[in-house]
Amino acid sequence: MRRVLGLGAAATAAAVAHFLNERIVEARATRIERLRACGHLDQICRTPSGDLATQSSFDRPIVVTGLLDDWPAREWTFDSLRKRIGQALVDTGSSTGGVPFYLVAANAQRGRSGTADLALYVFDSDFSADSGKSCLLEDVDRLPTLTRGSVCEAGAAAEHDDRPVWRWLLAGPEGSGTLIHQDPWGYTSWNALFVGDKRWILFPPSVPRETLHPPRTDLIGRAAACLGLHLPRGACEFMDEVLPALRGQDLGEVDLVQRPGEVIAFPAGWWHAVVNLDATLAWTESFGRTRDLASITHALRRGGLGDFANVVQDEATATSVVQDLPLERK
Repeated sequence: MRRVLGLGAAATAAAVAHFLNERIVEARATRIERLRACGHLDQICRTPSGDLATQSSFDRPIVVTGLLDDWPAREWTFDSLRKRIGQALVDTGSSTGGVPFYLVAANAQRGRSGTADLALYVFDSDFSADSGKSCLLEDVDRLPTLTRGSVCEAGAAAEHDDRPVWRWLLAGPEGSGTLIHQDPWGYTSWNALFVGDKRWILFPPSVPRETLHPPRTDLIGRAAACLGLHLPRGACEFMDEVLPALRGQDLGEVDLVQRPGEVIAFPAGWWHAVVNLDATLAWTESFGRTRDLASITHALRRGGLGDFANVVQDEATATSVVQDLPLERK
């Protein structure tokens, strides 16, 4: 009898767990579709690749078309990368180390919406010879129309040992993304998309952090607050719960859906959150614009990279990347 009761309790627990998981899956799939349906909010004009003036001097986010037409990476798929780098370890932010890319690919290609493991979102920057991923560098190129004059590419700065990571392979399942944040070091960034759609929301640097990170009111958020902790929302939650209340406040936000073959670029300091509306493959790089030299060297020094900051300043000046800017040496 005890055995029968035990089996019955186990079956009931399994049924409850399955039921709760199904509700989570359905809720996530519904939220993704809701975010996808907001694509009509994308009102940003596309910049053609031939518009060099806009690409060399932009004060707000831009989306450029035609820059990737000749890139071999435009032919990437999860299947093709699995064949090339399937056994290579990629960084998903796990404290236990990297995971093989074939697991990332299998997870991203799950057929049912809402079932992917969102933790398997790749932000990988290791393309060394022994990483198993150096071959990917052959498929991507520089974007000189956007990055010409980068203060981090001048002379010895380009290969300096202390240069912070500046390029990443991105690979994520539907529903994954990055929470609202600013890129570090005073860098400007671009993101080239090869597979899937990405939903972006961006805010100017002038928007206060508190405005974009209001306290969470759910049970977990309130419990964390009692412990003096602030738990940020994920990208989906931010767009679904916080963004609607911010509209109409004249904050200067830019809301868009990036399509395959497009490059988004945004100036230093812009807040941004991103949700992958599909399984996506992308490549992103950060660079330092001349106009941001002072803030870049300041951020580097604050981050303990004073030697690199000095090299950036010296090389920029020596190569005439900047003119008549005061030196700041410490």
